[in-house]
Amino acid sequence: MLKDKREGTALAFKTFIAADGTRYLVFKSLEGSFHVFAEVEAKQAARDCGATELANTRQMWESLWDKQQ
Repeated sequence: MLKDKREGTALAFKTFIAADGTRYLVFKSLEGSFHVFAEVEAKQAARDCGATELANTRQMWESLWDKQQ
């Protein structure tokens, strides 16, 4: 006898703010696992990932995005 499988897809998310002000984006999958990401300053993250200093953050991330396969 086969058990019914869960149907559909779900990826719920909420934001949480820690006592030190760090913001966390928390994803919960349909199976109940949690994945947590911390917010960082976008321009500094682009620099850390190797972007050349450009006019604005969007251009920096677009240059990285286009290089990534």
